[in-house]
Amino acid sequence: MDWVRRPALFPGRLALAAAGAVAPSSLQELARRAWAERQLDSRQALSWAATVLEGLPSLGLPADEERLLAARMTLVRAEIHLQQLRLDEAQQEVLAARALFTACDDDCGLADVCWLDHLLASDRGDTQGLRRALLEALACAERAGEPERQLFLQIVLARSDMFRDAGQARQAWAGRLPESIEGLSPMCAAALADFLGVREGLLSHYSASAAWFEQAFELSLASGQLRRAMALASNLGYTFTAASDYARAIDWLQRGLELARSAGWPGSIGLCLAQTGEAMRRVGQVEAARDLLQECLHTLAGHPDNRTLLLALGYLGQVELDSGHGPEALASFETLVQRALQVGSSDLRLDGELGRARCLLRLHKLEEAQAVASAALSLARELQQQAVEVELLWLLAAIGRAGAAPAMEVLDGLQQASALAAVIEGYRPPPALLEETAEALAAAGRHAEAYASARQAGQVRKDSLSDEAAKRAAALHLHQRIEALAAEREHLQRLAESESARVQALEDAQQVLSHLSRVGQEITAELVAERVFDSLERHVHAMLHVACMAIYLLDEAGTQLYCAFGVEEGQPFVDPPVPVDAAHSYCARCVRERCSFVLGVDETPHEDAQVPGTSQMLSVMFAPLMIGERVVGVMTVQSPRAAAYGQREELIFSSLCAYAAIALDNARAYQRLSELQRHVMAQEKLAALGAMVAGVAHELNTPIGNSLLVASALLGDARDFEGRVGREALRRSDWQQHAARTREGLEVIERCMDTAAALVRSFKQVAVDRSAEQRRRYELLELCQQVHQSLGLMLRRAGVQLEIAVPAGLLLHGYPGALSQVLVILINNAVTHAFEGRDQGLLRMDAQLNGPQHVQLNLRDDGLGMEPAVLRRVFEPFFTTKFGKGGSGLGLSICLNIVETLLGGRIRVSSEPGQGSCFTLELPLIAP
Repeated sequence: MDWVRRPALFPGRLALAAAGAVAPSSLQELARRAWAERQLDSRQALSWAATVLEGLPSLGLPADEERLLAARMTLVRAEIHLQQLRLDEAQQEVLAARALFTACDDDCGLADVCWLDHLLASDRGDTQGLRRALLEALACAERAGEPERQLFLQIVLARSDMFRDAGQARQAWAGRLPESIEGLSPMCAAALADFLGVREGLLSHYSASAAWFEQAFELSLASGQLRRAMALASNLGYTFTAASDYARAIDWLQRGLELARSAGWPGSIGLCLAQTGEAMRRVGQVEAARDLLQECLHTLAGHPDNRTLLLALGYLGQVELDSGHGPEALASFETLVQRALQVGSSDLRLDGELGRARCLLRLHKLEEAQAVASAALSLARELQQQAVEVELLWLLAAIGRAGAAPAMEVLDGLQQASALAAVIEGYRPPPALLEETAEALAAAGRHAEAYASARQAGQVRKDSLSDEAAKRAAALHLHQRIEALAAEREHLQRLAESESARVQALEDAQQVLSHLSRVGQEITAELVAERVFDSLERHVHAMLHVACMAIYLLDEAGTQLYCAFGVEEGQPFVDPPVPVDAAHSYCARCVRERCSFVLGVDETPHEDAQVPGTSQMLSVMFAPLMIGERVVGVMTVQSPRAAAYGQREELIFSSLCAYAAIALDNARAYQRLSELQRHVMAQEKLAALGAMVAGVAHELNTPIGNSLLVASALLGDARDFEGRVGREALRRSDWQQHAARTREGLEVIERCMDTAAALVRSFKQVAVDRSAEQRRRYELLELCQQVHQSLGLMLRRAGVQLEIAVPAGLLLHGYPGALSQVLVILINNAVTHAFEGRDQGLLRMDAQLNGPQHVQLNLRDDGLGMEPAVLRRVFEPFFTTKFGKGGSGLGLSICLNIVETLLGGRIRVSSEPGQGSCFTLELPLIAP
């Protein structure tokens, strides 16, 4: 929201809009666009401002930021109301914006409010209010610490002062403003060029003035100052008219009119119509002038007090007078006088009264003409309008002559007019006035004075012709200079366009390379060939025009290429294997020559290279997939368009081929590694199962051997007892002793068989769990005990004692066989590595709940521990400290894979040299 606190007064059309992007989506972006383009596209900006003000509460901004944004949008509405000549509505919006900015203590915003106030004063004809508003705006900009705003407002004030008193303004502003627009922002540069043009124009330096105005016009459009651009077009029309270059004057006035019409601002349209109409009248195009002025009156009909409408009434009256339409001219001037009286515009009232008097004289209404001219003369003297006073004195003399007034009375009027014209600074008496005075003097017998007046008239006419010639010469020089400047500007524009195109090409290349880098990361991250193909196809179609795409991979023997992937217009196809020595195959040539081919520009594809069942293509690219100097395969893309592939497409294709080669080679290596890992895992499983079988067999040997020994003893005792029964009579005690020995032996056999049965059940459960990997509910303590029983022989032989401190009743749902395999690997790993060089060791297995959904199982040993370098790599595949001594380096890698994929948990290890190691399993109570 920084732009709301210190926005540029005229930032110009935003880059987003200039690029032809879609309409802004967020409210803050709408607000920014509305402010920047309030003059460039006032209708759209007004709609955006209304949308922002309506949706402002939904943004949830802090109070100050919400007020600032509301103030900016209110200021947008005020300025657009101003351009639409809705001055009262604009004033209300300005007051509302001022209140909001004051509440936020925002001097920058208040400076912009005062700047808009000066435009309101200008449109109302309030010159004092205009200057007062600009001085207040400057003070606010200074408090806000906005040097660019200060400079802009100073230039606007200086330009305004030039129209009040040019000589005084030149002295007051000398050395305070830059003399060059170099280094300034477009906003300030436009304002300064406008000021310099006005300064030169008031000195009658029309060539320099026009040059400055033209620069200001272009800069105004670039910075979004459309109102200034329209005024500059009008000023250029006036400047070229003063230089007697009427063609260029009308051309610029027409450009201003086109701008005003496109903006739809009635005030600007009316001003351009009025000034263009007056220019057309001066070059004798009275019909065209009449049409333009009548259109101006129609445009401003809803604003009867508008100054431009009053000007147009005066211009139209003069057009009708020039056309000999006295009544129509009189009606226009009378309306002008009435309206001028209503709005208090004395200067325009004076113009209207002068026009009325002329019309009445033309209509031979001499008494009325006399009365109107006399009243107008009094008004001119009151307003100190000496040039108009000369015109009225001359007109009164003409009225007197037409009414057969005494010759001395007429002569007196003419002499008064001539005398006044001679003392007005910078005013040249009309030659016709001097000639009429000379004639009147001659008629009165004052020949010497008549001669002097006639000579003065001749000299004035000569000077006028000389000035006209000078103006024409200046106009010709100006025209040549403008043509030269236009040629230079066109040359610079072509250079700028060329440089812009070069910069754009570099930016495009950078964007392509950046995008290719992201694509490469995505492609090379895949380790499955099918996913690599899918990713390649998606990005190839996004960046190139491709109808057919195929990837051929070299077989293990390196003798032929097989089509691993092929698709045309979304339909897969399979190409038969291609021998590497095939003469007309571009794929084979890529492998043999290790270079790319782009066909369709200088060479058309050979018909023998066409894949059966595919369409004929006009543009084709082939490139080898290489890792260093080793060829992995070939990729081709094809298009039915002619010359579809240029340098840019070749760069993209070669980059994609490089990424594809790396990805496919990685996928092949990963496939081999996965197969090897599965093989080693199977071996590990068999080895673990074998160890467990051996342990179980050993454990079964004791109870079964004892049972066999006791059974043999019982059998021998039974045979002896049977013999004694046949030989002798037995006593009761003999029978009791025999029964006791038999019961004891059978009890021993029963206990031994129970032990064997328990071992068999445990082995059977573990074996089933490992082979089937079926989900079931199991108790963690029971599983740990089963693992302990199965590894009891190995642990006793190694002198390792395993303590189990797992609480009873801890139930899990998942894959007990997989967990038992992990525990077997961890115990075997500890026996192998932790107690090397020792006769005994201790392993401790404990568990506890870790939150409501997880259990933590720890296996600790008091062994040798691990060095940091070993600890960092302990889970890496094929890493072992027993390489060549029976260690595969896959045991802990398998544990990691089982725990994190099948069991959905995590495994970590902590260890320090000489302090033992601890493997921690964090498992969910319910496996995924």
